[in-house]
Amino acid sequence: MEFSKNRRQPLLTCAFVMLAIGFLPSALLANQVILPFGSVWNYLDDGSDQGTAWVQPGFDDRTWASGPAQLGYGERDEATVVGFGGVGSNRYPTTYFRRTFTIADLKTFPGLRISLLRDDGAIVYINGSEVHRSNMPAGEISYLDFTTGPLGRAEKIPDVFTVLPEVLVAGKNWIAVEVHQERPGSSDLSFDLKATDGFYNAPPVLETALLVIHADGGTSLHLSASDCDTESDGLLFDFSGVGSGRFELKTAPGIPISSATQGQFATGLVTFVPLAQSFSSANIAGKLAEPARHDEISGLVASIKNPGILWASEDGDNPETLIALGSDASNRGEWTLTGVTNTDWEDIAAAEVEGQAMLYIGDFGDNNANRASLSILRVQEPLVTGTSGGSIPITDIEAINFQYPATPAGESGAAGRDAESMIVDPHTGDLYILTKREVVGRLFRLAHQMSYTGIQTLEYLGDLPAITHDTVYGFSVSSTAADISRDGLEVLVRNYGHVQLFSRPDLGTSIATMLTGSKIEDQPFVGIAQERLGEAICFSAGGDGYYTVSERSAARADLPLFFYPRIPPGSPPKFSVTVSDGALSDGPYSGTVLFDPSPKNTWRHLFFDTADLDNPALEQSRWGDLADPDADGRVNLMEYALGTNPLKLETPDGLEVISSPASLIMIYEIDTSKTDIDLRGQTSSDLRNWIDVPSEVLASTNGIETRRVTIPLDDSSPGYLRLKVSAPDPE
Repeated sequence: MEFSKNRRQPLLTCAFVMLAIGFLPSALLANQVILPFGSVWNYLDDGSDQGTAWVQPGFDDRTWASGPAQLGYGERDEATVVGFGGVGSNRYPTTYFRRTFTIADLKTFPGLRISLLRDDGAIVYINGSEVHRSNMPAGEISYLDFTTGPLGRAEKIPDVFTVLPEVLVAGKNWIAVEVHQERPGSSDLSFDLKATDGFYNAPPVLETALLVIHADGGTSLHLSASDCDTESDGLLFDFSGVGSGRFELKTAPGIPISSATQGQFATGLVTFVPLAQSFSSANIAGKLAEPARHDEISGLVASIKNPGILWASEDGDNPETLIALGSDASNRGEWTLTGVTNTDWEDIAAAEVEGQAMLYIGDFGDNNANRASLSILRVQEPLVTGTSGGSIPITDIEAINFQYPATPAGESGAAGRDAESMIVDPHTGDLYILTKREVVGRLFRLAHQMSYTGIQTLEYLGDLPAITHDTVYGFSVSSTAADISRDGLEVLVRNYGHVQLFSRPDLGTSIATMLTGSKIEDQPFVGIAQERLGEAICFSAGGDGYYTVSERSAARADLPLFFYPRIPPGSPPKFSVTVSDGALSDGPYSGTVLFDPSPKNTWRHLFFDTADLDNPALEQSRWGDLADPDADGRVNLMEYALGTNPLKLETPDGLEVISSPASLIMIYEIDTSKTDIDLRGQTSSDLRNWIDVPSEVLASTNGIETRRVTIPLDDSSPGYLRLKVSAPDPE
């Protein structure tokens, strides 16, 4: 945010291993609901001192306001919005709530089980007696007192406690709750309460689950659960967003599982196996500017000659053109190949030949397995300057004509077969073709030559049994694209439903041995819902990730380029675990245990659904750092830094600006637990060149620092002040 001295108004210009986590259920099953969530409460939100009389049954609260729960502010899920005093940095510490409930027959009443939703802390009274404190200090509490600290994600999980019948009366009972903030500038307040008579009769359900992950010999990570009811072996843990390995049972190694029971955890059957040199889930690198025109991309490869460029080709019935894409999917120019025909270009590869960067275009697509001529075009890679593109003369293009050997027989019974995947060994220059439609994919090679004459016959190297076929379109598909890393140690293969990775320990193992062997690892992929007709994949030039892109389908108008960043060796796993036994959905919040509980990720889960966070297509528009879902001009990174609600337009920004003839002052709060961001004040006289301004700490309470930045004002020149928020690259 920037502030100008001249107008004195803000000008907005905003741009793991998880070792243990506690969990409480949303609710417990009960026989009778005495007070449901969402009940109507009387409340007082004027910041006044109500002393002790207000908790008594005879207190007159007829002048108080009333409304249904959830009551509060700042979360956008309130049924009733209460006041906070109007000053964002100095909100009322205490808000009061009261109502009655009725117990018809106290003689047989077992007691109450109460589920209390409170943000940030609360004290509960029944008939004038205190029955529970949640996140509050011991001793006498005044209306100006704050909680013992922030709850974090636990503010979304009800605090469950019991009340003995001794404090209850037959007929009308009074319940009073005072909710306290953890600091003056707290951005939100929440209150709701549920009471049942299920004190003795509730069946055994999850009370507290402690998930522990630890290394075992440095080769695998084991997950276990404890502190669960011994009769809850059927409790189910569902895994999602696993991008750095797989869960499996020790009794079935190598077979991924997506869920496990508490009984399997308790007996140590579940293990997490990280994938060496694996990749994480996709980000949208960008979207093609003209998806309707470039709607059949079938080949993709990183440029050797032009940093940051990906070369793309389209299949048959499209122009004889190479498209230069930026790593953000921007169009950096198109090059027409003169004197050649695009019969069915299906893949593109890159390699150096005698120091010259070359592109290889595979014109060998053959849906009916009956083409009379097949070729690979070896093209001198052009230099990309600007975005105007150009043409590649026939003198820079060599057609390598080839045929398959007579045996093994192809799809048509002869040598004909369809293929869409090609790689070039970066060390030898040998060409490899992987077939598409046969029952088992097959591998062929053409040895490197400085120049090729006549029709070359490929060498059959063996089958590709490790590749997982898909049958999305009614026939078996082995591969629709492939690429090899620049060091030659890894090969990515994709089809419509899978991305898989072959690897070899060193160059002493041949590519043929690697690809025809059984060692292969599944890799993250956005799936057919995002890439309906996916036929292109490539490593980044530096090997720090891979890209995929699809042909465009009628199901979506845009055409995103997805990037899957590599996870450095030794990185901890990141995934989510949802715990459910049929009872946890009872109440306003379901139970979710999150791995990767970094401060920012935890904050995201307070506001965004797991389904949204699992969808990379929503990163830019909804949950990513630079998204602004409430369109208030403050991107999510700024909302996170200031502790405000990214989904609510009315949320104050947590900043205070004070101006005088001599100075401009900005006061803001920072949560010191948020070590993944940096906030600093900066000043400028021209809005182009900014310098840091030291801040002074005015106060520090419960990990929240109030800071002040001051710049002097000079009537002879403008002065601007802004708060810069930045986050380091997590990779």
